[in-house]
Amino acid sequence: MPPVPGLMQFILASESARRVDLLNSVGYRFQTVKSGFPEVDHEGDPERTVRENARGKAEAVSNMYPSDIVLGADTVVYLPEERETFGQAKEPDDVRRMLKRLQGRAHEVHSGVAVIRGNRILVRHARTEVRMRPLPERDIEAYVTFGEGVGKAGGYAIQGVAAVFVEGIIGDYTNVVGLPLSLAARMLEHVGVGWYE
Repeated sequence: MPPVPGLMQFILASESARRVDLLNSVGYRFQTVKSGFPEVDHEGDPERTVRENARGKAEAVSNMYPSDIVLGADTVVYLPEERETFGQAKEPDDVRRMLKRLQGRAHEVHSGVAVIRGNRILVRHARTEVRMRPLPERDIEAYVTFGEGVGKAGGYAIQGVAAVFVEGIIGDYTNVVGLPLSLAARMLEHVGVGWYE
């Protein structure tokens, strides 16, 4: 259902199923609008990348619905040893390539979150470290065939089958799924949106 003009609402500037599921899981009531913002990639600077993308997405939707509260988010996977950033896997070959790079190593998941209400703009960042176990070729190929990794940052979904690849995390699990809920909730509270309302 599209936002209703003249009625203040909370809008998620994304149609990401993971972000929708996370917000629904804790009781938020909201609408979704795809931002159409052309994402940027500041190589070697994942924090700047996700903050700028989150703000750009939120501003694009806020310009369409200026009386509403808008949340934008962006997530990337970052391999610090190589200063290499992984966005969403667009096809199975991307999933294969990303998993081969990430397996057996620690990587970082960075998310930017932006909340806009009128002239008030909040932009924050979350970082989580993930350690993935070494993966034999057969596991990578089975996961590619399964199809879960397409459309996911880093080519895997920790909340799905790829959970069997992860040895441990340091930080917010929901950040790895696609939206750091604790951070987003605190930001939304600042502009008058509660998860229990």
